[in-house]
Amino acid sequence: MKDKRVFFNPVRMLSPKLDSESLKLEELYQHPVSETLTLEEGLLIMLSKLVEMARLVKIGFMSDCPDEIKNCEVLADEVHQQEKVLTGNLACTITDYPEMCRAVILFPGELERIGDFLEGILNCCKIKTRDSIPMSDKNLQEVGDVLETVQKLLKDLRDIIIAPNKHLIRHVIEQSNALDQKCQEMQLVHIDRLLEGSTAPKASSLYLDILESIQSIKRHIREMAKSIQSILPEEE
Repeated sequence: MKDKRVFFNPVRMLSPKLDSESLKLEELYQHPVSETLTLEEGLLIMLSKLVEMARLVKIGFMSDCPDEIKNCEVLADEVHQQEKVLTGNLACTITDYPEMCRAVILFPGELERIGDFLEGILNCCKIKTRDSIPMSDKNLQEVGDVLETVQKLLKDLRDIIIAPNKHLIRHVIEQSNALDQKCQEMQLVHIDRLLEGSTAPKASSLYLDILESIQSIKRHIREMAKSIQSILPEEE
């Protein structure tokens, strides 16, 4: 029986089962929902599913691909299921590891919330396709760029969980702040376009909804990075 107490030990990140199956990190999203995972393993798999969701959402939004949208819906459901399992199985001994517990005990829920916001973007993709809402090439490219940034941040967060690195943590926090600033600037510019009549109201609503979801995703990524930062030893 696996020890489900919380440790950030890279040796324990991938279970013997995963090692024996020779699964690459980029393929972890294919791992089924399981009740036998340690917290670290579950977080890695949830993050890998979120990385893949971000990739599929970008394709679905820019190209109206029904297969990508369907696959994304499956991953979203798996993220919800895995969160329930991880949260239900948490055996974090607060007296033995108080700082560690306070920092990571809410991580499964944080990742589920990121999945919720990616689902929100997915719904925008479905509405765009269903109602044949036209999007300018500029709007498509802008949304594609910020979704690409989200995907990179999720990969970086996954790397931090595998092997906490203060330099990478600072990078994630800085890039999250930069993404927030970029989204704010995009919102202001887009509102000007709407007032000028150079973009359709329906397209504008979807565009702004997506930016708000991305800002929320950014917030959860940044807070998780800060939580890990808070439990690392001080630099000498």
